[in-house]
Amino acid sequence: MTKPSRKRNQRAMRNLQSAGWEAAKFTGDTTSKAIVGLSRWVVTDHTGMGRALDNMPKMGFVDSAKYMLKHFLIAVFGTLLGGALIFLLIAYGIPLLIMGHL
Repeated sequence: MTKPSRKRNQRAMRNLQSAGWEAAKFTGDTTSKAIVGLSRWVVTDHTGMGRALDNMPKMGFVDSAKYMLKHFLIAVFGTLLGGALIFLLIAYGIPLLIMGHL
C-alpha cells in the first residue's frame, strides 16, 4: 500500500522539477532577450553626435575639439531647458489645474 503512494509522490516531484526547470528556462531566455535589447539601445547614438562628426569637414585637432564642445554645450543647454520646463509644469501647472489658481 505504501508503494503506490511513494510512486505517486515521486511522479509529483518529477513534475514539479520539470515545471521548475521550464520556468527557470523561460525566465533565463526572457531576461537574456531583455538584456540584449537594452544593450543595443544603450550603445545607439541618440544624440546624433556620430552623424555630426561624419558630416564635419576635415579640420585640425583644436578646431575639431571646439566643434565637438560647441555641440556638447548645446545639448547640455537643451537638456537643462527641458528640465526647467518640466519643473515649471510640475510646480505651477499641476496646482493651477487642480485648484484653479496659484
